[in-house]
Amino acid sequence: MIFGHISAKETEAAYAAPIREAIHWCRETDVTQMGESRFLLKGEDMIALVCDRMTGAVSEKLPEVHRRYAEIQYMAEGSELMGFYPDRGDNQILKDCLEEKDTLYYKENPCSEEKMLLMTPGTYAVFFPEDVHRPFCQVDIPARVKKIVIKVALDML
Repeated sequence: MIFGHISAKETEAAYAAPIREAIHWCRETDVTQMGESRFLLKGEDMIALVCDRMTGAVSEKLPEVHRRYAEIQYMAEGSELMGFYPDRGDNQILKDCLEEKDTLYYKENPCSEEKMLLMTPGTYAVFFPEDVHRPFCQVDIPARVKKIVIKVALDML
């Protein structure tokens, strides 16, 4: 997992080229007037999703992982908490959606030691297949957030 801010350009040199390209797309793309959208940046190898949604209670959100894509989540507007913990192989699958949308949803894991990342405008997190994450969790009360999620095929990295 990588956590950073869009303004800290010097750290990007350490990232794989597709991740740098995704962060650049987030930096250069104005989503303020966009609703939910999907863009094929490099066919199915790099997909950008604009998400305009409401946050909710942590108990209403499911931990998830992806197997075919790394995922960059960039906060454009609003704030959310994003749960995160390493997938140590001790999670139970609640729902398998790998075929439809490359997502496994996990049951709550009391041994996960989940940490909550505060995502504010300009911050981004990069999740790999071994990174369990729980997006769209409210900070204090439910609130609207707008973010860009870019999926990068693992074979590009």
